[in-house]
Amino acid sequence: MPIYIAQKDITGGLHWEQTVKGLIFFWWALVQNIIPIFSGGFADKYSHKKTMFISIIIIAIGYFVLATQRNFYPFLFGTIILGLGSGMFKPALQGSVAKTIDKTKSKTGWAVYFMLLNLAVFFGPPLSKLLKEISWEAVFIGSAVIILLNLIIILFLNENNNNNENKEITYYPVIKNIFVNLLKPRVGLFVFIMSGFTIIYMQFYETLPNFIYDWTDTSGLANALHLPGFMLMETARGTMISYEWLYNLNAGLVFIGVVFVSWWFSKIHRNYALIIGILFAGIGLFLSGATYYGSFTVIGIIVYTFGEMLTNPKFSEQMSTLAGKSEKGLYMSFLNISLAIGLGGGSLLGGWLYKHYAEKSSLAINYLHTHFGINNVNPTEAFDKLSEMAKLNPNDLSLMLWKEYQPWFVWLPFIGIGLISCVSLYFYSRKFKD
Repeated sequence: MPIYIAQKDITGGLHWEQTVKGLIFFWWALVQNIIPIFSGGFADKYSHKKTMFISIIIIAIGYFVLATQRNFYPFLFGTIILGLGSGMFKPALQGSVAKTIDKTKSKTGWAVYFMLLNLAVFFGPPLSKLLKEISWEAVFIGSAVIILLNLIIILFLNENNNNNENKEITYYPVIKNIFVNLLKPRVGLFVFIMSGFTIIYMQFYETLPNFIYDWTDTSGLANALHLPGFMLMETARGTMISYEWLYNLNAGLVFIGVVFVSWWFSKIHRNYALIIGILFAGIGLFLSGATYYGSFTVIGIIVYTFGEMLTNPKFSEQMSTLAGKSEKGLYMSFLNISLAIGLGGGSLLGGWLYKHYAEKSSLAINYLHTHFGINNVNPTEAFDKLSEMAKLNPNDLSLMLWKEYQPWFVWLPFIGIGLISCVSLYFYSRKFKD
């Protein structure tokens, strides 16, 4: 999505501004993560299975809209539909999982959940790369078809009646219960503090792909490792490792290592494990974009992934532990408030920072204006225009822009946010001991 929406030199993309990408992701994050606050409680009260069934239909409609629209408002509408369906699906799924994991299994139970989740994520990037070779539209249509296949699986799921003989929903008590639980200091403070991690999480998945495409040179790694063609992409700077496969390193490591990492840290209190995880995630994000050398990016992805493997299961474990047995879906939906703040705010912040301080086409436009007095340059042509004016090949020009503007500075605010979250979580742990 970040490449399709905002990358200026990608064939068939929308070529919109980074700030527009940030706005689209803001509304997606807001809808996808506010809806679960309410749908989680209703799924507990009504049916996890039926909630998942309805949400899958909505998700598929959202993908079909994205496949057919290239104007801003229709595309945004498709994103909001996608967010609505995903927002209903996630707490219903997590609530169903939470009901099967008691406290004796919680330390590794959530790790198994994230392991299986990342098994699916591992197959996503190469599949999207394959579909993208047909067209970008095929990526979205393929996603719709795949999500609809889940309807077959759901038909075979068994579900208790959630201990409710009467299926009639009384809306006011459910909504009241949401706010009563959320306003508990132990719950509300934890949710707010963890939004610092989700801001970092947002940058890794929605800003870093553009940074890798713009700046990271993985040609040396590609040659040294003798990687097959399906793992590579051709760029103006040469043959690079496909950004999809760089991200598969993250998914593959999570699948292999998340259960072991959770077991390894099982003796450490959840909140202290979270502090370590957030710290590693922030450092990993920074290392991924600290230089234009591909080897540093790979190291950064590995460090970040370790932080993610530690943080995500412990995040879910903590919320599940705080919840009563009949409120698992509700409390798992509270995770999404952190995501709404982190993904929503992070998308706007990341889009604005990247456009002004790190996007290669924007920096090329700035250079053309400052050094050659050229204005009104099409962003999709700015880099090629500067290459012509400066008489430099793409590699040398990229290096010149890197030294001139230091785009790696874009990651420093997020390091600061991660540190604030770690300190806040430390004092939270001191106040609420369990």
